[in-house]
Amino acid sequence: MTTLTPESAQTTMTTMTVMPSGKSYEVATGTTLLKALQSVGEPIKSKCGGEAKCEACHVFVTSGRKTLSKIRPAENEKLDGMVGISSNSRLACQAVLGTEPITVELIA
Repeated sequence: MTTLTPESAQTTMTTMTVMPSGKSYEVATGTTLLKALQSVGEPIKSKCGGEAKCEACHVFVTSGRKTLSKIRPAENEKLDGMVGISSNSRLACQAVLGTEPITVELIA
């Protein structure tokens, strides 16, 4: 039998749908998109260890964008220098999940 600790009893989950596979997962809020994608085995790249210093974890957030954490200066600076971004671009290592469902498109 599993006993819930106070920490695990307070974990809030949200639904993350990943495109192009269309698979949906229940993931913990308050974690980065990068960690959430890695925890469910989705193929997301990361070269800088989550420091917003590369663009390997660039994703498109096609729905639920407003539930994510706000873009911080380091992420904004990196996105500004990238080619192929759009208004729904985020670095998965910097975007923290909120409580609303989200759909993320992985870039091949």
